[in-house]
Amino acid sequence: MMSAEQVEKETGKEVDRRIRTPEYLLWKYKTKQPGEVNSNNINVMKEWRENQKIRVAFTQMEQLNVKGDLQKQVIWIIINGPETKKLCARCKYETVTLAIIFYIKFLNTKKRPLSQYPLAREHGLTEGKYANIVTKLGGFFQKKMALSRRIREK
Repeated sequence: MMSAEQVEKETGKEVDRRIRTPEYLLWKYKTKQPGEVNSNNINVMKEWRENQKIRVAFTQMEQLNVKGDLQKQVIWIIINGPETKKLCARCKYETVTLAIIFYIKFLNTKKRPLSQYPLAREHGLTEGKYANIVTKLGGFFQKKMALSRRIREK
């Protein structure tokens, strides 16, 4: 292997003298190679999608006048809860976040039919879809906080 000075003497061309450490090469070639999973892009996209869901949820909560601790509860469910496709496979994420918002809203206020809300009609949230999503959320909370340990047999 020839040094940079030898290559420069033989070819007459100037050679980049930057030391190519493994860290520099790893930084330079961050791209995915054939057969390799590029985990950097996966995490970035997951984070972007989560932030997108949170942004949509904030605009929907503003339209439904959901404020304060209720907003924090909705955001907690979006971040820590099940994925939107597990809650409703054929629904858009906007519909699922809206169902989560209505779930939190109706826990603290009187439930009214979803057909009275223009936002629910706009996103295609029906009573059936809402019931399905809320049922799966209930299952998530049962797994998260096992109720069977608290119930004592008589």
